[in-house]
Amino acid sequence: MPNVDTKNLPDFDDLPEVKGMPKGCAWGIFGESDEVGTLNLLTPEVVMEARQEIQTGESVQLDWGLENVQFPGFGRKEFSQKIIDLSPSGLTAHDDELHINTQSGSQWDSLRHVAHQATRTYYNGLHHDDVLGGAKTTRNGIHNWVERGGIVGRGVLIDWAAWADAKGIEYNPVSRHEIPVAELDEVAKAQGTEFKHGDILIVRTGFVRWHDNASTDERKAGTRDAANFIGVRADEDSKRWLWNHHFAAVAGDTVAFEAWPPRDPILHEWLLSLWGTPIGEMWNLEELSQKCKKEGRYTFFLTSAPLNVKGGVGSTPNAIAVF
Repeated sequence: MPNVDTKNLPDFDDLPEVKGMPKGCAWGIFGESDEVGTLNLLTPEVVMEARQEIQTGESVQLDWGLENVQFPGFGRKEFSQKIIDLSPSGLTAHDDELHINTQSGSQWDSLRHVAHQATRTYYNGLHHDDVLGGAKTTRNGIHNWVERGGIVGRGVLIDWAAWADAKGIEYNPVSRHEIPVAELDEVAKAQGTEFKHGDILIVRTGFVRWHDNASTDERKAGTRDAANFIGVRADEDSKRWLWNHHFAAVAGDTVAFEAWPPRDPILHEWLLSLWGTPIGEMWNLEELSQKCKKEGRYTFFLTSAPLNVKGGVGSTPNAIAVF
C-alpha cells in the first residue's frame, strides 16, 4: 500500500502535471513504482465498510459462461474445451484443457492492455516496447492484483438498461449508442443509489440480454461481422465524472464499457493507462439486475479473484456479488 492519503485525492482539474502527458494524468499519485492504480482505494477501512452490504448471505455470480461468445470480435479465437480420458493410464478419471483468449468473454482488462496511443505508454510510464521487447517485463501485470489480495469492495449496479426500458428509450446494444454520464446520475437517483469513495461501478447496458436472445446469425452479424457496441459516452464530462467519483474499478455487460468504436477522448486510455483503473467487460448482469430489483437496493459486497498469471493482460473476473 503506497504512502498516500487515498481519502483525499485531487479532483481531475487539480491533478499535478505529468511531463509529456495530457492534463489529468494520474501517474505518481499512488507512487512512482505503483502497479495497481485505483485499486489502492480498496483499503482495509473501505472493505470493512463494504461488508455492511452483506445482509441476507445470498450471492450472485457475475461471470458469463466462457462458451457464450460464439463469434469473438477483433479476430480473437473462441473458447474451446478438450476433455481428456485418463483411463489409459490406469486411473478412471478425467482432465480438461481450455483454450481462452481473456478478451473473448467476461473479463478484466489489466493495466497493460491498452496504452496511451500517442506515447505508446501504459500506466505509470511502462512503454509498449518493453512488454515483449528485450526487457520482457511483467510490470503492470494482473498478478499484482492477486498479490494485493484480489478485488474486494462495494459494488454498485447502475441498471441503465432497466431505466431506459421503463422510460421507453429505444436503443440497440450492437449499435454505437452512447450513454452520457448525466444519465448514469439519473439512474442512480431513480434507484436511490449514492456513490461512495472507492466504489466498483458496474453499468448494465442490455448487451448480454441481447446476445442471450439473439439467433446465431444475429450474433455473428452483431459481434464478428461488425464492431459497433453500446457503452458510456467518451467526452470531457465523462473523464471528470469518472475520476472525480474515485471509483476503484469500473465494469459493465457490454463489449468495451465505452461506446465502440472509440472516439477522442478514448476512455480506455484514460482509465487503464492514465489513471490505472481496471475495466471489466461482458459481465453477466442479468441475474444481478433481478436480484437488485427484488431487494430494492443496488449495492452489494463484491469479490473478484483474477487469474494469477505473471504479467497477465486480462483475466476472467471470477466475480461474486454478495447481498
